Amino acid sequence: MKNKTFNNIMKLFIACCILIFVSAQGGEDYQRALKRAQHLLNGTTPTDAQLTIFGTSKEAYRTAVRNFINSDNFYNMVLRYHERVFGVGLPADYIKELLRDDIDNKANKFAKISCARSADASARYKCVWASEEAQSSNSCPAAQEKGVSVFWYPGIVAWVCPSIVKSCGPDLSRCFVEYTDQDEAKNSELGTTETFDSKFAVIKSLSRQAAGLATAITVENYPYTKILLPGVSAIDGSIAHFYRQAHHFRIDELKIPAQALKLGQNVRLANTRFRLMYTGLAYDQGGILSTFGWLRRYEKNRTRANNLYERLFCRKFTSQLPRLFPQDPGNLRTAVGCSGCHATLDPLADFFRTWGEGGEFYAGQGAAIDTTFSGQSGKYVSDLAKIVSSDQAFATCQVQHVFEWLMGRKFYHDEDKLRAALTNYFADTNYSMRELIYAVATHPAFTMDTRSDAVVTDPLEEPPLGQVAGEVKRECSKTYDYAADIAPSISMCTSCHAAGSTTRQDLTTKAQWKTWGAQAAGMMASGSMPPGQASSPEITTFKEAVRCWIEQGGI
Repeated sequence: MKNKTFNNIMKLFIACCILIFVSAQGGEDYQRALKRAQHLLNGTTPTDAQLTIFGTSKEAYRTAVRNFINSDNFYNMVLRYHERVFGVGLPADYIKELLRDDIDNKANKFAKISCARSADASARYKCVWASEEAQSSNSCPAAQEKGVSVFWYPGIVAWVCPSIVKSCGPDLSRCFVEYTDQDEAKNSELGTTETFDSKFAVIKSLSRQAAGLATAITVENYPYTKILLPGVSAIDGSIAHFYRQAHHFRIDELKIPAQALKLGQNVRLANTRFRLMYTGLAYDQGGILSTFGWLRRYEKNRTRANNLYERLFCRKFTSQLPRLFPQDPGNLRTAVGCSGCHATLDPLADFFRTWGEGGEFYAGQGAAIDTTFSGQSGKYVSDLAKIVSSDQAFATCQVQHVFEWLMGRKFYHDEDKLRAALTNYFADTNYSMRELIYAVATHPAFTMDTRSDAVVTDPLEEPPLGQVAGEVKRECSKTYDYAADIAPSISMCTSCHAAGSTTRQDLTTKAQWKTWGAQAAGMMASGSMPPGQASSPEITTFKEAVRCWIEQGGI
């Protein structure tokens, strides 16, 4: 009896040891992964019920991640991500560079009002002329004040003198608005409170225009390479308001395409989310590289080139410095101790010569010159944008950024195959940032309970430059048949692409799918079709079936 009891105790002890050993090796902890994924992608914390539903199996967890990516909160989280990747923040003084000194060529007529709640018992929200001279000459008794609904926060009534309504309009939108508490104005988000200050609202949006452009590309599921497409930009309510204020700002000096100014007329200030706009190809345009935020934050051409190299290629300029710097090094591209960086940095900076530097970036343009980067020639920002977006190092760098964001660490030096696989997947999904985020957030490297935030002392080497990126196609797992694999799913398309449609291509027959299938698969891969569900698992599966069926001859 004692031997039997001893044996049972030993078996229990061994089982516990095995359990401890297995746990130490690390298994997939979906509840832990769910907490991190929901925080990073949705900005919320899972409830106990959500942990029970989505944290118990791989399939349930993946469904939750897909829901996060499709949620409304995803926009804000991706905007924050891009703000960190591209860098944001500009001094409010930068907007003063663009202020006009006069209105209608008449000095001292700049229409500026100051708004705040009064400190008296009435606690009225009031706007008065900002200058002391104007206040003294245009003040009016409280009985004569009029209540107007302000343009920056519908529902808030501001009490103003008749002279302000006459000059600024019935919603005050024709005037430049200052808020009395500068610190409060600087830190407030447009549309969340009555606090509004024209210069802070405008400069905040302009400073993160590059991040907003990349965020809109991500949310709408366009190929991520389009963040560098010449002619593509992004606009929100504050920037649109800025474009409409030609009587306050020297808009004509900013080289803003006429199409952008036209589109801005229809965007209300309350629209705080960036939306994409395409204004046509232009030699000095390169997506995020030609936004106000990029050109003004990184003021010098070398600084612009250096940040491009680091933020879009994940590479740093490093060189062995000389023990003693010469007093006049001469040509930095060839000087000892300098050429290691400047032989690459300076030709890269030359692509930005058609934009001015510092506060003169909109008026101090230089002449374009022939230059090269990564073995390719060009003159303009548009040429540079094409070179960057076609280099595989750009795709690999975006993989590194997303991996570090979600994992909380860099790639280890022995994770080169994982980085390459994610880069290939990124290309295979037509550079869908949404799919890349999904792939990292559902990878065992993320869900294993051994994953932890850490400083990696031996990170993977920088992405190599000069490799042309291309779409990496997956192997087809079987022979696809139209009747068995395509026809059962075409209803996802034929609700719009129906027979007799005068606005959309008919996709109801096998012959039509054989003709248009490749294009349809490409549009599904880019996320442009079907609207609202392009990133669902069903569409991904259908897209792969169509691709394979077409490649196999459309049997």
